[in-house]
Amino acid sequence: MLKQLRKLGIRCVKREYATALSAAIGEMNHLESLNVSAVAEDEIIDLNFKSDPPKLQVLKLNARVSKLPDWIPKLAYLVKLRLGLSNLKEDPLDSLKVLPNLLQLSIWDNAYEGESLHFKKDGFPKLKELDLTRLSRLSSMSIDKGALLGLEHLSFRDNPQMKVLPCGLEHLKNLQFLGFVDMPTELEESIDPAKDGRHYGVIKHIACVSVRYNVHGPRFHPNHS
Repeated sequence: MLKQLRKLGIRCVKREYATALSAAIGEMNHLESLNVSAVAEDEIIDLNFKSDPPKLQVLKLNARVSKLPDWIPKLAYLVKLRLGLSNLKEDPLDSLKVLPNLLQLSIWDNAYEGESLHFKKDGFPKLKELDLTRLSRLSSMSIDKGALLGLEHLSFRDNPQMKVLPCGLEHLKNLQFLGFVDMPTELEESIDPAKDGRHYGVIKHIACVSVRYNVHGPRFHPNHS
């Protein structure tokens, strides 16, 4: 009955709810913000709509999926996307790079299980913020010249296998902030001028570079804002 709804958040979703939830959301043609979290880390939530939400601007999906939903790359008005716990086997960037108005992208909590991410030329033309957090297998990232041209804020948090800087970081001429939280010591030392970091020259054009460590909290946050 909530066909005029503009913002929907629902937590603790179980697999058996997915079909009914998909049908309901498919009727919400005015929906602008959707936040769905699974009841547990291993709960697969596949949302399939007969009609994609035409006005969706914000999507937060914190649940395992069988594959990246086909409808996400079709969201022409999407400006903010956060994926968590998705356990995607293949690099999702080829599909997501076509989103014409995406400004913020967050890939969290093993949303991607691969070892590398590749940002290709002309991809993500309007993206301003990129956040890669708790991707346990991610060890490398490459950025083609001509990719992420508008990126201003790039942050990495608790990616234990990522011990080197992204390749192609020097191409990001508009980058204003580069942040590392709970990252491997090898990466930190490689950019530390006090330790003759061999890659310091790659980041010296960036206005603010932050390196810090926190106490780890729970890895599953179904109600994270």
